[in-house]
Amino acid sequence: MALEVRKATAGDLEPLWGLYAASCARQVPGGMGPDWHMGVYPARSDLEGRLAAGELYVGEQDGALVAGMVVTEGEYPIYAKVPWQVPAAPDEVAVLHLLVVDPAVRGRGVGSQMVAAAARVAAQAGKRVLHLDTLEQNTGAIALYKGCGLTVACVMPVHYEDIGDASTVLFELALDGGDAGKGVAAVEGTAAAKADAASRGGDGHGGESFSVEVITVSDRSFRGERPDASGPALVELVERHGYRVVATRLVPDEREQIEAELRDAAARGVALVLTTGGTGFSPRDVTPEATAAVCERMAPGIPEAMRAASLAITPKACLSREVAGIVGRTLVVNLPGSPKAAVENVSAVIGPIAHGLGILRGEALDG
Repeated sequence: MALEVRKATAGDLEPLWGLYAASCARQVPGGMGPDWHMGVYPARSDLEGRLAAGELYVGEQDGALVAGMVVTEGEYPIYAKVPWQVPAAPDEVAVLHLLVVDPAVRGRGVGSQMVAAAARVAAQAGKRVLHLDTLEQNTGAIALYKGCGLTVACVMPVHYEDIGDASTVLFELALDGGDAGKGVAAVEGTAAAKADAASRGGDGHGGESFSVEVITVSDRSFRGERPDASGPALVELVERHGYRVVATRLVPDEREQIEAELRDAAARGVALVLTTGGTGFSPRDVTPEATAAVCERMAPGIPEAMRAASLAITPKACLSREVAGIVGRTLVVNLPGSPKAAVENVSAVIGPIAHGLGILRGEALDG
C-alpha cells in the first residue's frame, strides 16, 4: 500500500505524539531501541517548533498516520567532529531526526519510504548530503539505513542531552555530484522494492524489526491437557524488545513435525525461530536433535551463554540440552519448556542475537 509523505499540519501533532509514545513504551532498558525519553527527546515543544518551521513530516497510509520524522537544513552541532566522507559545507547538509514508525506497521517498508522521502526533501532543497545517526545498540535502525543504501561514516561516542555519551553510528547519503540525484534514486528504488515485497506478503523486513516465530513443543499442550504458557510469555518478551512476531505454532514432541516446522519457517524467510520445550532428559525430548538435523551451521555460543546465565539461578541448568543454529538466513534457538526459564534464557542473549541477525541477513554492522 502506497505511503503518502507530506509536511505535518497542526492536526497531526496529537496522533504523531501518540506514535512516539507508543514507540517509547515498547522500549526495554538495555534493549535494541533508540533509547528515547518522552518529554526530553522527543519533546512536544520541540515538535511544535519543528511544525512551525516546516521541518516536521508525516507518513499516511490508507488515511491513517503511521510515521513521522524531522528533516532540518544545516549541519547538526553535535556532528562537528564527525569525519564525514562526503565534503559539504554546513549549509549544504540536511539532517534526518526522530524517524518513528507505528509499531503496528513495522516490517512493511514504511521506514524505507520515509528515508527515501527525507532524501528527496533534502535534494529538492539543494543540499549535497543527508546526515543522520542512531545508537550502536539500535540494530533495527542500523539495518534500515544500510538497507536503504546509506554509508556508515564512522562509529564514535556522541554526547546527547538526555542520555549523555553514547556509542553512535553516523550515516551519510550523497545527493549530488557527478551522479546527480543518484543517491535519491537508489533510496527510492530500495523503498519501492521493500514496499512491494511487503504487499506481496514477503519478508518485507525493511530494517524496522526482525520477524520471529515461536514454536511450543509439548505433547500435553498439543493434546489440550495443559495451556501453553511458554509461547505467550516469549511473544510478549520479544515484542517488548522490538521484534515482530509473525507466527506461533504448537506441535507435539515428534521429531519429524518439529523438523517440518523449522524448515517451513526458514522457507518463509523468518529471521528468528524460538522453540520452547523438549530440551530435557525425557525420552520424548527431541527438540535439540530435530534442530541439529535441520541446521546447516551451529551457533554454540548462544546456548552456552544461556546456560551460564541460568547456572547463576539454579544448578539444574546444567541438565538443559538446548542448541542453536542457522538454516539459510534463519536463526533457530531452543529454549526450556518452563515459561520462567524460557524468558530468563532468551533475556540473557536477546541483545547479541539482534546483532547476529543483522549480520546473518546482511543488514547490520559486523564488528
